[in-house]
Parts: sequence; structure tokens; C-alpha cells
Amino acid sequence: MGGILRTLAALFTGALAALLWVEQRQPTRAPERAGEDSAGAPAAGVERVEVAVADPEQVERIVALEAELAAERSRREAAPEEPPPTVDMIRAARARSFALERELALREGGAEIAHWTVNAPVSTSEIGDAAAEHLPEVAWHIVDAATMEVSALWSALGAMEEFAIANDSDWFEYHGDFAGWCRESGHPHALDVDVLGEDSELPSFEVPAEVNRSRRMVVRNYVLVGERRLYYVDDLGGETGRMHIVGVG
Repeated sequence: MGGILRTLAALFTGALAALLWVEQRQPTRAPERAGEDSAGAPAAGVERVEVAVADPEQVERIVALEAELAAERSRREAAPEEPPPTVDMIRAARARSFALERELALREGGAEIAHWTVNAPVSTSEIGDAAAEHLPEVAWHIVDAATMEVSALWSALGAMEEFAIANDSDWFEYHGDFAGWCRESGHPHALDVDVLGEDSELPSFEVPAEVNRSRRMVVRNYVLVGERRLYYVDDLGGETGRMHIVGVG
């Protein structure tokens, strides 16, 4: 029985080897492409279309469009010698516009432009009107200043006016905040550093929507006028371009 099985296995192995040998002897055929017969010629009824790599007119048009696109991009991109405006430049432009508007209004009305120091109000009830007329860079909001000493209060507002003007100069007298300007500028109307501070309690006050869209914000900076704190917001670099008096504590 074992001999018969070995004979059958040998016959099967030999047949398989013969089939593989025949397959290897067959010639290799290239795959037929669509529209061609087995000889590689176009099939009956099919026309071969030769596609040009590029039309010379199209190439010329593409080059022209690329040049036009490059020119537009160069106009859109800032040149290295023209940097974007800084905060100081924005402050200067806005403060200058307010000053020019005030000067124009005064000249059209035939009024003389007098310095704020010679137009000090005699009472705190006149502070709002006096600031509106003589301190164009300072916005006085409804603040209870009845118990403040009027001359000290006017000096504080005048110092803010001078600070805003300093930011309006061509060469920028000071690059920083109001407290730093008072401390470092040496300006004759700068306030003593002892009256400047930041409230650690983080009080919040109502402000114009142009200063903060929520109409309320935390204001830490203050000027000490006598025994009371005069809170202010420096928005010279913001939408209003002014110093805002927002509360008393």
C-alpha cells in the first residue's frame, strides 16, 4: 500500500513540474491599451488623439498672470522700511486729532487759545465744564468730587492733559504710562509720585462703551487728591484717544 502512494505522489509532482515548464515557455504579451487591438494598432472606429504638452499662447498667458499676481502681492506686503504703526504712533495720531479739532473750533469761534493753568475753576462744581473747555485730552465723567480740594484736583487733570500732549509730540517725550511719565519726565506739571498708586482691591467703575464694550471695567490706577482717590483710565491708545476720569474712592 505504501508503495502505491509513493508512486502516485511522484506522478503528481512530475505533472505539476511539466505544467510550470510549459507556462514559463509562453511569450510575454504587453497589456492591451484601450482603443487598440492585440497588435497595438488603433481599433476599428477609434481615432488616436495626440495631446499637446502646452499651447504657446497659454504659456505666455500663464507667465503674464504670474507676473501680475506677484505685483499685487508686493503692493499688499509692507516694505521692510515701512513697519506697522506702533502704539505710540496711534496715540500720537489720535491725540493730535483731538487737539486740532479743539483748536479749529476755538479759532472758528474767534476765541483765544489759553493754557489750562490760567483757566482753573473756582469750585468743584465747575470742574466738568472747565475740563470740557480747556482739557480736550481729559474726559470728565459724572464723578462726586465735592469734598476734593479744587486746585489739587485741577492740577491732577492738567497733568493728564500734559501727559497726553507728550504722547502727541513728533519725537514722543515719553513711552509709557501716566505714572511713569510723572516719575521720569521731569515735566513741570508732572505729579509727585507719592500721590500715584494702584488699588489692590480691584474696584470696578462704569465707563463709556468705546472704552469697554461691557460699559464696566476694573480700574486700579488712581491719583490721591487730599484723602480721596481719583480713578482714571488711560485710553490714549484706544478708540477714544483720551484720559478718562471714572470714579472717586
